[in-house]
Amino acid sequence: MAIRRLLPNDAARLRALAYRCYPPFYAYLWHPGGMEAYLEASFDERLLTGELADPNLVYEVLQQGDHDVAFVKWHRRADTDALPNAAYLERVYVAPEVAGQRIGSLLIERAMAAAREDGRQWIWLRAMADVDKVLARYRAAGFETFQRSAITAKGIRVEHAAMAVMRCALT
Repeated sequence: MAIRRLLPNDAARLRALAYRCYPPFYAYLWHPGGMEAYLEASFDERLLTGELADPNLVYEVLQQGDHDVAFVKWHRRADTDALPNAAYLERVYVAPEVAGQRIGSLLIERAMAAAREDGRQWIWLRAMADVDKVLARYRAAGFETFQRSAITAKGIRVEHAAMAVMRCALT
């Protein structure tokens, strides 16, 4: 197992991994065509190339052998009024063939440790409010729900749009 930071020339690789990781776990959230539109907008190669060059964004990929099986995206600095001096954990995606092997937890812990090393006091995230397993994983890592929000993307099923905004103190 190896983890490495992705670079701008890894955009196509990241896109392919996202398209492999997302649908098996999140297709139920979307009306027909909605997931495809979301993936296209979120993982456009030009967009990813720019994000991968942004020094405030960290994308890391986890490999088993020669295969990419998971990635994490976090913002080194993403303060809010409620959370000054904070990092933001935006994505933790794991391929279905390695689900349940604590790979997501490893990537969460790694992002938290890096944010702590950067001197951040907080790390926060948004998670699907109706996915108990995911919420339990974040709670086990020390996160607590402190706000609610909702996904507003076109094509999302309203009954699954609720989000838990969670935070964890790093100091």
